[in-house]
Amino acid sequence: MNPLRGLSQNLFLKLLSLFFAVLLWFFVVLEDKVEKEVSAEIKLKNVPQNLILVKKPPSFVTVYLTGPRSILRTLEKNPLTIELDLKDYEPGKHVIKIKPKYLNLPAGLNVNRIDPPQFEIVLERLARKTVKVEPSIYGSPPPGWKIVSIKVNPRKVRVTGPKSIVSKLRKVRTKAVDISGATADVRKKVPLNLPALVTADQKEVEVYVKIVEHTVTKEIKDLPIHVVGPKRKVKLFQTAVTIILQGPERLLGAFSDLKIEAFVDVSKLKPGRYWREVEIKIPPGIKLLKVEPKRVKVQILR
Repeated sequence: MNPLRGLSQNLFLKLLSLFFAVLLWFFVVLEDKVEKEVSAEIKLKNVPQNLILVKKPPSFVTVYLTGPRSILRTLEKNPLTIELDLKDYEPGKHVIKIKPKYLNLPAGLNVNRIDPPQFEIVLERLARKTVKVEPSIYGSPPPGWKIVSIKVNPRKVRVTGPKSIVSKLRKVRTKAVDISGATADVRKKVPLNLPALVTADQKEVEVYVKIVEHTVTKEIKDLPIHVVGPKRKVKLFQTAVTIILQGPERLLGAFSDLKIEAFVDVSKLKPGRYWREVEIKIPPGIKLLKVEPKRVKVQILR
């Protein structure tokens, strides 16, 4: 193989490549320059583990560029990003100026201006603390029902966040649990209502609301005593009693509509005088606390 021939072939290819490169350079240089407004996304990395960003930078800045239209068009497929490394940053305020070199622009583009040209971030030390959890509810049971207790599990959580916020925390509340119209116990898992930038070791806690019927006490005076037994003449020496009842408000609140009876049973008695216990007939769900008098004198006539 003739080495001169190979050299001449390589030389031809190199000259051809140089020709096209020069031609492309002239095309770029001679192409009309235009100005374009593009967005550059701000990305942060390596935030120290013991610090938290309490004031963040804007998500985007606007960059005003000048350059050939063909190169600017390539930015549509390759959006600009500005990546900032916070590895060596200390707690406090930091003003960061955005330099054109952060943009890593294609050759041939010039930066006219960046808006905003700088921004402030604030880093603060992280703090951890155990605080009480306070359950939060809204609404109420219907009339005749009441809340007996409200509990939360767990009763304490460990929170993490900026020291300036965590140091002031004494408790955290839960998201509100709706108990409107509830006539039974309510048990629900809900998230915590945490301040901004604060997290907890529990995503949810359980709120338990114990609801029971409201119990009331009612006194009924002069309740007539009826006689139960054979069809004989019976004389009652006391014809009425006073009773005290206890039960749900929904029942005793309208006790006049209840079917309550007081009676003495003389079905097995022969003519004569007796002391008989007064029996009270009441609806289910109601408790008899007292009868006065408990016994009455009756006379069975011949």
